Formats: sequence, structure tokens, C-alpha cells
Amino acid sequence: MKRAHPDSQPTARKRVRTDAPVPESNDAVLRRPNITKLAPPRPFPTVPTSVSATGPRSAHKEGKNMICITRKTPLAAYLRRCKKVILEDGYKTLHLSAMGAAIPHLLQLSVALPPILPFSPSELHTEVSTNTVHVQDEINPDNEEDDVQYNTRGKSTLLVVIRIGDGHGPEVKTKSKVAKPRPATKSGGEGSGPVVFFEPDQEDMDI
Repeated sequence: MKRAHPDSQPTARKRVRTDAPVPESNDAVLRRPNITKLAPPRPFPTVPTSVSATGPRSAHKEGKNMICITRKTPLAAYLRRCKKVILEDGYKTLHLSAMGAAIPHLLQLSVALPPILPFSPSELHTEVSTNTVHVQDEINPDNEEDDVQYNTRGKSTLLVVIRIGDGHGPEVKTKSKVAKPRPATKSGGEGSGPVVFFEPDQEDMDI
């Protein structure tokens, strides 16, 4: 009879799970769809209808008091812009709008703007309103033969209106060009008198 060596240890057996999940193939794994966020509708027009859209921005006299707030522009730039619109352009009402992640930026602006204006707190009136707008996302399929799909979702918006007094400021007048009279052209010599044409007598004419 063969005896086991005292230093030898029995080998452990590996257990195989029968309920282990089977790895899926790469084709079965769902890919993340290619989504393109379309531009949301603007609360204010970029250029007023009464102003030419092809001209320089410095020539725009209307619509300066309607500002869309974004996170890309720092707070100090908005403070300087709003102060210039009120003090230099003479507007008494500011319309400030923000959407989504830019709403906290607008709240900071609405709180920081009144102290730097040369008006008493009793003359400043602030109105805050919220709304929801619908934006669309373009879903591009992996297969070019498939149609492009659109997904609609809601996005929160905030509108802050700051009025000074009754909110009616001076009208912004645009300079109109006055047509200058053209100088009279001289003809028939250097004299300034009227030009007279003499008709030939009937006898001088060839018959």
C-alpha cells in the first residue's frame, strides 16, 4: 500500500459556475447615439426689424436694452454693458434673459447691477418671470440609409426686467439724411442769362 507524503497537500479543485453571464458580441452592445443639439429659439431678435442686418453693430440704435445672458461672457462685461445702455443710451428698461445653466449667471447680474447705478433703491423695480421652451436635438443614425430623427425636450428660461421709474426713457432718434439741392448747370456759353434760340425766317429756308 502506497502512503502519502506528510508534506504533500491536496490540490484544490476549481468550481465552474453554470449561471455566469455569457459575454455579448460587439455588435450586440448598444452604441451611444450621435446627438447634435440644435440652436434654441431666441427670446429677442438679433437685429430689430427696423434696422438693417448688414450694417455694423455700432450703428444699431434700437434693441440695445434686450440682452441674452450666456456663461461664455463674464459678469463684469455684462455689468459694463448694462450700465452703458442706461447711462449713455438713455434706456430706462432692461430686458435680461437666460436659459438653462446660464440662469445662475443672470441671478448674480440682477443682484450686482442695482448698486452700481446712480439711482435710489425706490426708483428701481425688478420683475422676474420663468418659462419653459421646447428645444430639439438631432439624432444622426450610424447607417446613412436611415432617416434623421428629432427629439424634443423642455428647457427652463428666466426673464428679468429692470425698470427705472416709470420705465419710459427718451426716444432714440436716428439721423435722417437731408437731400441737398443740386446746383443749376450752365449751358450755351459763360453767361448766366437764359438761352434764346432764334428760328430762321421763312425766306431764308430752302423751299
